[in-house]
Amino acid sequence: RHRGVGTYMSFALLLALASSPYPRNDVRLVSVSASGAETVTALDDGMLLLRDAVAWWEQEMLLRAERQAWKDRFLVEHSLVNRTRQITGSPSRQSVTWLHRHRGFAGGVVDRLVEAVMSAQEAAGWALAGLGPLQVRCIESVRYSSADDEGHEDGDEGWHQDEYSVLTAVLTLALSHDLQGGETEVDRGGRPRRAEGMQPGDVLIFRSWDAHRSTDVAPGERHIIVLELWQGPQVGNDAPEGRQAVLEGGLARLCPPALAADASSAAL
Repeated sequence: RHRGVGTYMSFALLLALASSPYPRNDVRLVSVSASGAETVTALDDGMLLLRDAVAWWEQEMLLRAERQAWKDRFLVEHSLVNRTRQITGSPSRQSVTWLHRHRGFAGGVVDRLVEAVMSAQEAAGWALAGLGPLQVRCIESVRYSSADDEGHEDGDEGWHQDEYSVLTAVLTLALSHDLQGGETEVDRGGRPRRAEGMQPGDVLIFRSWDAHRSTDVAPGERHIIVLELWQGPQVGNDAPEGRQAVLEGGLARLCPPALAADASSAAL
C-alpha cells in the first residue's frame, strides 16, 4: 500500500537503482554524452531518489493548495499564479504557481517533505550541517507542456542553478499518458545525469548549486512540485515574491561551508 513522506525512512527508500515492489518502470539514471548517446549508469552522489515518498492523498492535498492559490487575489496581483513563459531555445513552456500562502491546505505535507529531504541527505552523507539550519525558500507548482504560438514571456530556464539555495527537491505529481521528455537532468561537471522513469509520488533531491534543467516536453504535460531549502529565513505567508531573491551575506556566506561539504563540485 502507499505510504507518505512521514514513514518513508522505515523501509529504506534511498535507492541506487533498486527494484520497486510496484508494477511500474524502474527509475534509471543515464549519462548523456556530447553526441546525445545514452548509457545506463549507477546512481552517483549527484542525486538522491525517494521512490513513492508522497502518497496519492498527500499529492491531492498539494493540488488543493494550488487550487486555493489560483483564487488568491494577492497572488494574482503579484503575478504569482500561472506565470507562464516559453523556455528559450526549447519547444516547451513552463507555468509556475507559488504555494507559500496556502501550504496549510496541504495538511502538513510540505513539512513532512522537508523532514524527508533532510533525513535523506544526512543518510547519504552529504554533510551539509555546516551550512546551519535550512529553511523553506520557495514552494512552486510547475507545469511543463508543449509551447504554443501565443505570446508568453520568454525565459532562460534551460540549464540553471538555484542560486543561494542549498537543496532542491522535485516531486512528480502528474504525467500525461502521451508525455515525451520532461526528465530532470543534473550536471556536476562532465556528463549530465538524467533521471528517467519518474512517477507520481517520486522525489528527486540534488544540491542546488549543481546545474540542472527539465528536458524538452513535446508532446505531453508534466506537473511537479519544486521545493528549495536555504540558509535564509523561511518564506512568509505574506511574501510578495514567491522566491526570496537575495541571501543575507550572499555567496560569501554560502560558498565556504558548501565547498567544505562538496569539494568535488564543479560549480563551487
